[in-house]
Amino acid sequence: MNVFRETLRSLVERSDGARAAALVGSDGIPIETFSLDQTLSIESLAAEMLGLVKSAENPRGMGSKTPIRELVFVRDDSRILLSRVSPGYYLLLLLGEDGGVGRGRFELARAALGLEKELV
Repeated sequence: MNVFRETLRSLVERSDGARAAALVGSDGIPIETFSLDQTLSIESLAAEMLGLVKSAENPRGMGSKTPIRELVFVRDDSRILLSRVSPGYYLLLLLGEDGGVGRGRFELARAALGLEKELV
Protein backbone atom coordinates (compact mmCIF):
# COMPACT_ATOMS: atom_id res chain seq x y z
CA MET A 1 0.00 0.00 0.00
CA ASN A 2 1.38 3.44 -0.89
CA VAL A 3 2.18 6.07 1.74
CA PHE A 4 -0.69 8.36 0.67
CA ARG A 5 -3.36 5.68 0.95
CA GLU A 6 -1.92 4.40 4.23
CA THR A 7 -1.95 7.92 5.69
CA LEU A 8 -5.58 8.43 4.61
CA ARG A 9 -6.61 5.06 6.05
CA SER A 10 -4.95 5.93 9.35
CA LEU A 11 -6.59 9.37 9.34
CA VAL A 12 -10.05 7.84 8.94
CA GLU A 13 -9.42 5.19 11.58
CA ARG A 14 -8.14 7.71 14.16
CA SER A 15 -10.92 10.29 13.65
CA ASP A 16 -14.20 9.66 15.47
CA GLY A 17 -17.09 9.33 13.02
CA ALA A 18 -14.89 9.61 9.91
CA ARG A 19 -16.32 8.25 6.67
CA ALA A 20 -13.69 9.20 4.08
CA ALA A 21 -10.48 11.12 3.41
CA ALA A 22 -8.68 12.36 0.33
CA LEU A 23 -5.44 14.02 -0.69
CA VAL A 24 -6.52 16.61 -3.24
CA GLY A 25 -4.63 18.85 -5.64
CA SER A 26 -5.54 22.52 -5.78
CA ASP A 27 -7.33 21.76 -9.07
CA GLY A 28 -9.86 19.67 -7.11
CA ILE A 29 -8.68 16.33 -8.47
CA PRO A 30 -7.95 13.71 -5.79
CA ILE A 31 -4.47 12.21 -5.80
CA GLU A 32 -5.58 9.40 -3.48
CA THR A 33 -8.76 8.57 -1.57
CA PHE A 34 -9.87 6.25 1.20
CA SER A 35 -13.53 5.65 2.02
CA LEU A 36 -15.43 3.37 4.36
CA ASP A 37 -18.57 3.93 2.25
CA GLN A 38 -18.08 2.80 -1.35
CA THR A 39 -21.28 4.55 -2.48
CA LEU A 40 -19.86 7.93 -1.46
CA SER A 41 -18.42 10.11 -4.24
CA ILE A 42 -15.43 11.69 -2.52
CA GLU A 43 -14.18 12.86 -5.92
CA SER A 44 -17.24 15.09 -6.45
CA LEU A 45 -17.01 16.42 -2.91
CA ALA A 46 -13.32 17.22 -3.36
CA ALA A 47 -13.96 19.14 -6.58
CA GLU A 48 -16.73 21.20 -4.94
CA MET A 49 -14.71 21.98 -1.82
CA LEU A 50 -11.60 23.07 -3.73
CA GLY A 51 -13.78 25.32 -5.86
CA LEU A 52 -14.84 27.02 -2.64
CA VAL A 53 -11.22 27.30 -1.53
CA LYS A 54 -10.28 29.06 -4.77
CA SER A 55 -13.18 31.49 -4.37
CA ALA A 56 -12.25 32.22 -0.75
CA GLU A 57 -8.57 32.76 -1.57
CA ASN A 58 -9.30 35.41 -4.16
CA PRO A 59 -12.73 36.95 -3.46
CA ARG A 60 -14.25 38.94 -6.33
CA GLY A 61 -11.03 38.91 -8.31
CA MET A 62 -9.12 40.97 -5.75
CA GLY A 63 -5.45 41.10 -6.65
CA SER A 64 -4.08 39.41 -3.55
CA LYS A 65 -4.30 35.66 -3.19
CA THR A 66 -4.05 34.53 0.42
CA PRO A 67 -3.81 30.75 0.87
CA ILE A 68 -6.50 29.07 2.93
CA ARG A 69 -4.93 26.90 5.63
CA GLU A 70 -8.07 25.27 6.98
CA LEU A 71 -11.81 25.19 6.36
CA VAL A 72 -14.57 23.47 8.30
CA PHE A 73 -18.09 23.03 6.89
CA VAL A 74 -20.77 21.88 9.29
CA ARG A 75 -23.98 20.47 7.81
CA ASP A 76 -26.90 18.72 9.47
CA ASP A 77 -25.70 15.31 8.30
CA SER A 78 -21.91 15.74 8.06
CA ARG A 79 -18.80 17.76 8.74
CA ILE A 80 -16.26 18.45 6.01
CA LEU A 81 -12.75 19.47 7.01
CA LEU A 82 -10.02 20.74 4.69
CA SER A 83 -6.42 21.33 5.70
CA ARG A 84 -3.57 22.59 3.51
CA VAL A 85 -0.63 20.20 3.33
CA SER A 86 1.62 22.32 1.11
CA PRO A 87 1.13 24.78 -1.73
CA GLY A 88 -1.10 22.96 -4.18
CA TYR A 89 -2.28 20.13 -1.91
CA TYR A 90 -5.07 19.72 0.65
CA LEU A 91 -6.34 16.96 2.88
CA LEU A 92 -10.09 16.47 3.02
CA LEU A 93 -11.80 14.60 5.85
CA LEU A 94 -15.49 13.75 5.79
CA LEU A 95 -17.11 13.09 9.16
CA GLY A 96 -20.60 11.87 9.89
CA GLU A 97 -23.11 14.00 11.78
CA ASP A 98 -21.69 12.88 15.13
CA GLY A 99 -18.04 13.13 14.04
CA GLY A 100 -15.53 14.80 16.32
CA VAL A 101 -14.41 18.01 14.64
CA GLY A 102 -11.68 18.73 17.21
CA ARG A 103 -10.16 15.29 16.90
CA GLY A 104 -10.52 15.47 13.11
CA ARG A 105 -8.62 18.77 12.98
CA PHE A 106 -5.87 17.34 15.17
CA GLU A 107 -5.53 14.22 13.01
CA LEU A 108 -5.56 16.32 9.82
CA ALA A 109 -2.69 18.46 11.12
CA ARG A 110 -0.78 15.35 12.10
CA ALA A 111 -1.31 13.70 8.70
CA ALA A 112 -0.39 16.92 6.88
CA LEU A 113 2.98 17.04 8.63
CA GLY A 114 3.74 13.50 7.51
CA LEU A 115 2.61 14.03 3.94
CA GLU A 116 4.37 17.37 3.49
CA LYS A 117 7.71 15.55 3.33
CA GLU A 118 6.38 13.21 0.63
CA LEU A 119 5.15 16.05 -1.57
CA VAL A 120 8.40 18.04 -1.68
